[in-house]
Amino acid sequence: MMLVSIAAILLLLCGGFFTMGGLVNTRSTIPPGLYWKVDKPLTIGKTIVFCPPNRPEFQEARDRGAVKSGSCPDNFDNMMLKVAAKFKNKVTINDSGVYVNDALYPQSKPLVQDKEGRPMPILTLDHYELKENELLLMSDSNDDPFDSRYFGLIDVDQVDSVISPILP
Repeated sequence: MMLVSIAAILLLLCGGFFTMGGLVNTRSTIPPGLYWKVDKPLTIGKTIVFCPPNRPEFQEARDRGAVKSGSCPDNFDNMMLKVAAKFKNKVTINDSGVYVNDALYPQSKPLVQDKEGRPMPILTLDHYELKENELLLMSDSNDDPFDSRYFGLIDVDQVDSVISPILP
């Protein structure tokens, strides 16, 4: 009986965590852990959660397992990445990596193939100035990233919220 009571309390706490804006990240694009949705401005360096748009590069990523199926529109799961560039920043993406305002973004050299040996999408931009509604999103991981170097820019309307780790 005590075990059932403890299980019920844990379920209530977990439900409260998610209801209050808690998220769990188990993927490698940002450090794994517990995150809160926070009321912060959408600025460079902030980590965000967003629903991928229904575009061929996201459909292929879902087929490969880089993006999971989930509760976002068109059966995508949400993704968590860092804002690397936004309005008026100039972005270059090439074989060497991702440049924001001519500075190389750390660990941004595109992979030629994924872990299964399949070719990765090739995307190039040359000093493209981001429009007001566009974001460049990057991963903290050089392990198996799936970020703007492969899928390009996303619209700010795709962003659900800024998130922050519960324990930094």
